[in-house]
Amino acid sequence: MRQRISFTTMATNRDEILINFQVCTGIENFDECLAHLEQNDWCLERAVNAVMEAQQEAQQAQDVSDVVAAIPMETPPSSFRPLVADLGGDDADCNPPDPPAPALAFQPALIPPRPPTPPAPRTIRMINFTIEYKDKTINLVLEDSRTVGTIKTLLKDELHIPVDLMVLEGWGHTRIRPNDSAQLSALHLPLENRLYLQTPNIPETSGSNSNTQPINGEEISFADKLTRSFELCIMDTDDKQEYRLRYSGSKTILDVKHGMFALTQVPVRHQQWDGWPVNSEDTLTLAASGIEFPKHELRFRRINNKTRSPKQATDEQTASSDDEEFEDASDMYLDDSAVFGNDLTSRRFEALLPNNIEDETLALMHFSQEFRQRYGETHPQFFLASLEDAMKEAFNVPAKDRKLLAIYIHNDRSVQSNVFCSQLLCAESIVSFLSQNYVTWGWDISSEENKIRLQSTCTKLFGSVTTATIKNLQQDKFPLLLIVMRIRSNTEVFAVLQGNTSLDELMTSLIHAVESYNSQRQSEIVQEAERNAAETLKKEQDEAYHESLLADRAKLEEKLRLEREEMERQMEEEKEKKQIEEAQEARRMSFQSQLNAEPPEDSPEPISTVRMRLPTGEMLTRRFIATSPMRMVIMYLGTKGYHTEEYKILTTFPKKDLTTLDQSQSFKELGLFPQETLFVEER
Repeated sequence: MRQRISFTTMATNRDEILINFQVCTGIENFDECLAHLEQNDWCLERAVNAVMEAQQEAQQAQDVSDVVAAIPMETPPSSFRPLVADLGGDDADCNPPDPPAPALAFQPALIPPRPPTPPAPRTIRMINFTIEYKDKTINLVLEDSRTVGTIKTLLKDELHIPVDLMVLEGWGHTRIRPNDSAQLSALHLPLENRLYLQTPNIPETSGSNSNTQPINGEEISFADKLTRSFELCIMDTDDKQEYRLRYSGSKTILDVKHGMFALTQVPVRHQQWDGWPVNSEDTLTLAASGIEFPKHELRFRRINNKTRSPKQATDEQTASSDDEEFEDASDMYLDDSAVFGNDLTSRRFEALLPNNIEDETLALMHFSQEFRQRYGETHPQFFLASLEDAMKEAFNVPAKDRKLLAIYIHNDRSVQSNVFCSQLLCAESIVSFLSQNYVTWGWDISSEENKIRLQSTCTKLFGSVTTATIKNLQQDKFPLLLIVMRIRSNTEVFAVLQGNTSLDELMTSLIHAVESYNSQRQSEIVQEAERNAAETLKKEQDEAYHESLLADRAKLEEKLRLEREEMERQMEEEKEKKQIEEAQEARRMSFQSQLNAEPPEDSPEPISTVRMRLPTGEMLTRRFIATSPMRMVIMYLGTKGYHTEEYKILTTFPKKDLTTLDQSQSFKELGLFPQETLFVEER
């Protein structure tokens, strides 16, 4: 019984297809994985199904009785199924018909597996790795969704060491060394990590660096040279430009010349070389040609048909049919260029980007102006700021206003750049669609300096996998158009569109990316609207609460003000009252000091007894010497608080006010002897 695996999404490039194939099948041998993928035209689903079916057939052929006695594993383990579902696609071309199942004596019924619950979305972390190997230091930035095998794959591209010979040490807290399929997120690594690459199975004399010479003068065998890489430093003496190319030792000298034709558009018959060994034929392999290993320097220049030497004419006559095919391709290309007004043989444009860039904005303005001069007024409107600013322009806006980011990577050394820009990128339909749905940013990697600068920026923003894709991609695949989107705060490269495409395919890819992005963006638009509504409500509540606080504070301040004024008024009244009391006390003490003492009842002097009825009804009685002046009774009443300013003293009969009489008269003279009753009344 065979089980097919269904895929929902397609991997965006061969790097990801290779890594996903290794994760799905568990095959660590790099060459074996490449063989499987090449046999299946790099279709991930077809390759994985082929390996799964082969493993199942081998298991069934080993013991049919075991299949009858126990249900075989017809579906991937639960830990495998969600990963495969995330890596696949729905391309009908990748779904061959199911092969017939082998007839068995007994086939137990299988319960269909429950569909896996999609994992909850999480934020992807970018992890930095500093990897030391001998005298080299390699810096990588990877998403934590990648595996340890991804690190080794990137190191293989950098150091040219087979993955199965690498040992990574320095994982810190992990007690055992993780295997290549271990996901970085499961290792709980910090943001900064330092690892050490060891190659115990590589002898020190051979060295892993292709630029090191054999030790003690040992010569590398011819068979070894065939499998090793030669670095050719080719100086173009006409353009004063150096090319550093790597070729396998099994490649021929003619292959190198064809490669220079692809770079310079100079046919083989018009090429003149210095630096090849004497009498070397174009059919010789590099390993057999006698050039220096691992690095050899050559000089290249162009020649005219009229000045060809006899030897060059002989070389031209003995050129292979492949050379003629390349020349025909060159003629076709030049004809297309002439149609679009870009005859490379008659006109040389300036580079889209200058070297030694100091102001990136000015450099991108030069890029846009030169692009317009080359390909006309109808062209994409390139964003004239850094790539990081372009990402902010595309993504750091409300969800409903966000756009995709299209990164155009130009390379003048690719024969496809001129046709791609003239016929595809500057087509009115493409320009209009990009302006409505994309923020377009451009860069030129024709010079090594600008290429390294772009790789550094991509490593910082997208991780080392995207950088390795740009770095390791063959020159004839350029130009590139990278489609970048941001979903749930994660920025990722959605698609890599190469230059060898058609107008319909390019438009279809752009539309597909927009549709996919819009379907993902709808949930973010709803969430953002809910979040904005919640923030607006919270803001209104905060404002109402703030206004309530201000009103309460105003009431409290008014209350405190009134209490303070009341307290000041009371203090003022008490102060005035105290002053009055002090004045009255001083006056009473003055009257008391002037008042004569009350005589005794048996005094020999005549005594006048005076009874005084107060306004309160109280009756006071006091004796005075009859010959004393009448003011003594006024002073006596003053000591009791009854002063003539406020009160008058009246006699009974005849009724008269003593306060209006001469106060120096005695009691006898006024008829207040031997006794009298007086009334004290308020004025």
